[in-house]
Amino acid sequence: MAETYFDVTGQDFDEKVLSAPQMVLVNFSTDKVGACLIQKPEFEAISKEYEGRVMFARLDTDTNSTITSQWNVDGVPTIIFFKSGREINRIKGIIMRDRLRRQIEGALLAN
Repeated sequence: MAETYFDVTGQDFDEKVLSAPQMVLVNFSTDKVGACLIQKPEFEAISKEYEGRVMFARLDTDTNSTITSQWNVDGVPTIIFFKSGREINRIKGIIMRDRLRRQIEGALLAN
């Protein structure tokens, strides 16, 4: 069974996210911002619901500034949906589980 929630860095971003065989949601966040701490358990919990269908990753923006800049992330938390090496959706700010679920379902239907 594939791992559905993992940490990603600038060094393995291309391999784990852009080359992934399925959609990957990347939570660009830091443990130093309260909003990110609120988002983290929501993101982790929903990753279990979509096991086998969608992969979920966390990128620490404090230690991965190059990849954060490359994807124009200017605030945290930001969740970017990737499919086939490209961005297909972006959510800035806190998003709770029910709304995130609707966004994921919409992305799965569209792609």
